[in-house]
Amino acid sequence: MVKTVTLPIRIEPACGQTLQDQIYFCIRKSIVEGVICADSRLPSTRALAADLGVSRTTVLLAFEQLKAEGYIVPRPGSGIYIAKELPDRRPDLRVVSTATTVKHPLFSARGHLLAQTRAIDRRTSSPPRPFRVGTPAVDMFPVRLWSQIARQCMRSLSPARLDYSRLAGLRRLREAIAEQMRSRGTSCDPEQVLVVAGAQRGIDLVFHLLLDVGDRVWIEDPGYPGAHSALVSAGARAVCMPVDQEGMIVDPAARTDGARLAYVTPSHQFPLGMPMSLARRHSLLAWASESLAWILEDDYDCIFRYDADPLPCLHALDPDGRVIYVGSFSKTLFPALRLGFLVVPSDLVEGFARARMASDVHPPLLDQMILLEFMTRGHYQRHVRRMQQEYAERLHALRTAIDRTGAPLRLRPVHSGLHAVADLEGIDAESVFTQAVARNLEVVPLSAYRYGSGASQNGLLLGFGACRPAAIRAGMWQLAAAIDAA
Repeated sequence: MVKTVTLPIRIEPACGQTLQDQIYFCIRKSIVEGVICADSRLPSTRALAADLGVSRTTVLLAFEQLKAEGYIVPRPGSGIYIAKELPDRRPDLRVVSTATTVKHPLFSARGHLLAQTRAIDRRTSSPPRPFRVGTPAVDMFPVRLWSQIARQCMRSLSPARLDYSRLAGLRRLREAIAEQMRSRGTSCDPEQVLVVAGAQRGIDLVFHLLLDVGDRVWIEDPGYPGAHSALVSAGARAVCMPVDQEGMIVDPAARTDGARLAYVTPSHQFPLGMPMSLARRHSLLAWASESLAWILEDDYDCIFRYDADPLPCLHALDPDGRVIYVGSFSKTLFPALRLGFLVVPSDLVEGFARARMASDVHPPLLDQMILLEFMTRGHYQRHVRRMQQEYAERLHALRTAIDRTGAPLRLRPVHSGLHAVADLEGIDAESVFTQAVARNLEVVPLSAYRYGSGASQNGLLLGFGACRPAAIRAGMWQLAAAIDAA
């Protein structure tokens, strides 16, 4: 004897749906979600009508709709059953551990190294907290203005704009970026500019196109974790070069080690913050010329300055076309805008553009259109000027907060950028980090950016760009308590 299933049907006369629709939707939901198994027998229309206290016609109409859509099938002389093959049964959402049920091939050797790379920072997924590194004042960004431009760009989209776009990026945006490069003391043809999905994508593209597996690359130590990860992705070998107050130290013995490329952050060394001296810049350029090597200049966080005028970028000093420049809009606008740019030698532009067919083809066209309008209408420069003043106030709040709390932190000079380095005396920075996290603070120890051997400098990175002065002052009292606890 086949047992009839029990149907979880709830009728609410005042819900705004007819009784027929309520019965239909309740049965359909039970079938789709697997509450009722396939090939199960339903109660008769007469019995169900009696149970629900409705007319048999109401139930018959609901069943007819279910039958028409393929959820139930009548079997003459036996009853009405759930169909064996359903039109839209949801997949089983039960979590199955594949570790014990399926034997997968292992990562490749390179994939294993990539899977083990360090995160770029130690931030949480919450809104910015004191003293988050790498995030600008997103609370001050003109979202309404950006939204208005976005709507205008959406309305202007033609069928042609919905197709694939130029591999190198929108021509007019490349022209605007080339014009902006003049503020860095250099010049380039718009054809040399490639729009990329953020500086990180640009770094990755350069490494994959200019390096072979096993090639040696100089990187700063301490340095940017994203560059190290991109080297692993390209299969290159990182040669950790020490850094002092003048930037990367180019040891005479290292000049003949066969390095193919040097990655540097000369305008604002990451994470220590000082600019590379002019003498070091010329020395590095001479090495590149002698060794037929490349220099990748990451002009990280260079626009917002607090003391002297900036030195010319390496690209401006380069007589041989050995420098490739990478820039980003993540700090001047907002990080979620994954747009940056490369400036490459003219003879490499076509190869760089074509190589993108193997990965991202081109960045989202709509985002490029919005950024172009934001720049050409003058909003970009106005926003940068406004934020220059705002960040100066936030840096001042950080300095005065350290003095008022008496925290044992010695702040190093801040020439540019959105974070400061604070040295700790007699207290382990990693221990302070642990205590700070417990107090909802986002500091980063300098040890997080070391890749070579030897002891790390005992200090913390304190971002001041992401939070307003009041939050910085309150956060410093919490950091002082964290230091005491450590």
